[in-house]
Amino acid sequence: MSLEESSGLVIPQKSDCMYTACYCEENIWQLAKLILEINKSTPNMKCYVIFVSNYNKCVHLWNQNSSHSEGLMFWDYHVFLIVQHLDKTLVFDMDTRLPFPVPFAQYAKEAIREEFKESHSKRYFKVIDADVYVARFSSDRNHMIEHDRWMSPPPPYPPILNEEKVHNLDNFISMDPSNEFGPVLNLEEFKARFS
Repeated sequence: MSLEESSGLVIPQKSDCMYTACYCEENIWQLAKLILEINKSTPNMKCYVIFVSNYNKCVHLWNQNSSHSEGLMFWDYHVFLIVQHLDKTLVFDMDTRLPFPVPFAQYAKEAIREEFKESHSKRYFKVIDADVYVARFSSDRNHMIEHDRWMSPPPPYPPILNEEKVHNLDNFISMDPSNEFGPVLNLEEFKARFS
């Protein structure tokens, strides 16, 4: 594994990260676990897992690899990682055409952009401490099975299950503000928190 050091922060190369298309929640779980492990002695580092979704389960992001046009992609939900260290705020998105990692300001401008005018497409961002996500996330992958077939081939490793071994992905995707895993922010609040 090749690692890059930036002001004391150790960053993995994208090519060294586990990736399975259509499993962003697991890709980011693996990445968060790795970054927390290789930076356990890095002072003042904060690491957050971000779920973006809404009540209609239809959110847009730009500069996405899966897009066939100008990079615009509609997801039911998407997951990426934010690492803050010293004066840097970096975004790690395994599905973006942008650099890996990318400064938050660039990601906000080129991937998140602005809201569409239609109110049903308004995006919400759940901010979860990465160590909480690594400890509590659990997925049996049944959401990816339809008519007894995989909608997209699963990762090569066993499902990620927490101590309770109970599927809880829906609780992370939910943008209900009373949800237990972290605050739910609108776009303006989200940009203000990380800018």
